Amino acid sequence: MSSETQVLDLVNRWAEAELHGDADAFDDLLGADFAGIGPVGFVLDKGQWAGRHRGDLKNHHFAILQPSVRLHGDTAIVGGIQEQRTSVRGHDVDHSFRLTLVAVRRGDDWVIANIQLSGPLQDPSAPPPFARPGGRVARDELRASIEAKAVTVVDALPAAPYRRRHLPGALNLTAEDAAGSAGELLPDRTAPIVAYSTDADCDRGPALVAELTRLGYANVRLYADGIEDWAAAGLPLETGA
Repeated sequence: MSSETQVLDLVNRWAEAELHGDADAFDDLLGADFAGIGPVGFVLDKGQWAGRHRGDLKNHHFAILQPSVRLHGDTAIVGGIQEQRTSVRGHDVDHSFRLTLVAVRRGDDWVIANIQLSGPLQDPSAPPPFARPGGRVARDELRASIEAKAVTVVDALPAAPYRRRHLPGALNLTAEDAAGSAGELLPDRTAPIVAYSTDADCDRGPALVAELTRLGYANVRLYADGIEDWAAAGLPLETGA
């Protein structure tokens, strides 16, 4: 069996382990000094990578498309597209990512030394996420934007829960009040705005995004996981009006 075929077989076995949640299989597939780098920059070691499948992560579909192998002695670099349909903590993560996988020879076998994901992939002709009305924003990106004072954050919940707690610097506006109050509260219709509500099951955040977009706001996005996700991460909250 050629080295290229061995490496592709390794990639296929890894994809099968990911699909079926076989945490024990990673003991043979991953090298002792393995590092896995996710699309938002987190780094997991071998035990942490396998541990993902001992929690509430479930892959319903997992495939590596268009794999290509470049050999450099006892090192192989594999490029491809990782396509997945996944649920984590009750949320669906259905995306494709650009995969770079590094494998190294260990005796007669190959093991995975490094995985890096980039994405989610999008049409090259599409506008970037920050320029897409109604697009979604993840917690880490929102946190960075708040710290950089680069975004206006709007709490879409009614006044009482807003006063109890809200994200740092968040304004308060509901979808029902947007037509009458948005112009005064949000005078710049081109400024980046992120709306949120309770969690992914709450429709107040999406409703406000839709209403602001209807009113002509050009750069409105949704923090779909909402204040519950923010609080669960231990991030600061404010109280009062």
